[in-house]
Amino acid sequence: MKSINSHLTAVYAIKAQEIELRIAILDIDLLLLQEGVIPELLDQLTAQIESDRCLNHPIIVDSESYLVLDGVHRVTALKKLKCTRIPACLVDYKNPAIEIFSWHRTISGTNATNQLIAQVQHMGGKVEKVNHIEENGIGVPPVFAAIKSLDENFLMSFKFKGLKEAYDVIACIEKRLKSLGFEINYETESDAQQKLTQRQAEAILLTPKLSKESIIDTARSKEIFARKASRHIIPARPMLTRVPLDLLKSNKPLSEVNQILKNMLQKKRFKRIPYGSIFEGRRYEEDLYVFED
Repeated sequence: MKSINSHLTAVYAIKAQEIELRIAILDIDLLLLQEGVIPELLDQLTAQIESDRCLNHPIIVDSESYLVLDGVHRVTALKKLKCTRIPACLVDYKNPAIEIFSWHRTISGTNATNQLIAQVQHMGGKVEKVNHIEENGIGVPPVFAAIKSLDENFLMSFKFKGLKEAYDVIACIEKRLKSLGFEINYETESDAQQKLTQRQAEAILLTPKLSKESIIDTARSKEIFARKASRHIIPARPMLTRVPLDLLKSNKPLSEVNQILKNMLQKKRFKRIPYGSIFEGRRYEEDLYVFED
């Protein structure tokens, strides 16, 4: 596999406190995808990008493996729009400041906990009531997930070969619950617990945390995890680079396309927004470097 540097002659770099962010345009076919997409979200995003005639935010990519850490929906949307290139923020995935967490599922609806248990048992899994859940134990065979309600805790066991299969089972459970009319949302650990405490959700499905090695190995084997299998926290990320679709469909050499991008970004200023801030309706756990026109 060629290195990133062999493809890029012009990039725009931001040196954040714990990480260097390199913004560049990549050939879209070089990328490794790690998880599936949510069809409804993909359709909405594709329509929005087509309407804007640009991609507002670069995806996050490991500079060594080309693994997409954040932005699978944007990659898929641009492919649907016949783009051959994509703007990316290149980072060193080995940097310990980049961490992986889970997306917990909050489930709303009457009798959600019992229905969740029933679906696990229907698929051949076992459910054990426990006094306390050790999150580090979730994903260690045979425990593949856990259930938390206001009053009770359960461990879910299933004979799986690895975490990819565990997430496949979780995806099937989600699908069955949705077909029964339950609402499922993807939340951070703290947000999920807050929703449960405030009775905005009836139960939490706690999912296993993946490792960087397992994500890369699975992607390289041309397999992908089910949607919302991992949540990467990067110390900082760039926003609002607003790269036009015409540039992403251009037949110009990649070096020339990247020089255009560099010139475009150098004409802009950016401001740092500290982690924990709300930006475009979402709370970010990273510092944001927001470009301004």
